[in-house]
Amino acid sequence: MSSIRTALIALALGFLSQLAQHALETDYLNAFLRNNLLTILIALLAINSATTGIVLTKIRGLMEMGGNGSTFKSTREQMVLAVREQVALIVVAIAALTVASSPILPQSGIVELFFESLVVGVFAYSLFVLYDTAVGVLIIIDFDPSAES
Repeated sequence: MSSIRTALIALALGFLSQLAQHALETDYLNAFLRNNLLTILIALLAINSATTGIVLTKIRGLMEMGGNGSTFKSTREQMVLAVREQVALIVVAIAALTVASSPILPQSGIVELFFESLVVGVFAYSLFVLYDTAVGVLIIIDFDPSAES
């Protein structure tokens, strides 16, 4: 359910960004994301995958020192979900950018608004995933094995 909520918030942010760009008479964000979104998403996937690997290794070390593995079950599940979400975001970005640039697609204002909102929404969602990964790292940093019983 959290993924659906995050997706709706990301899409709302995408739509609001389109309204703001229209009001400011600019296309900067849309042009930037058309040219760079896939590179950004792949870079974020690489960063989050490396971070997840380090965090899971640290969790394994804490468990071997006598920590309770169930303490980190939710953290581990969320990190695996984050990687899946990022791969899905790459697929959605490829599809949205491909369809949006198609010359056979009717270039009406509504269609453009939808795809541009979707592209910005994908970017926003990827930032939420990055934030969640950072929170997972902080959980590990703040973990006190002596407090577990």
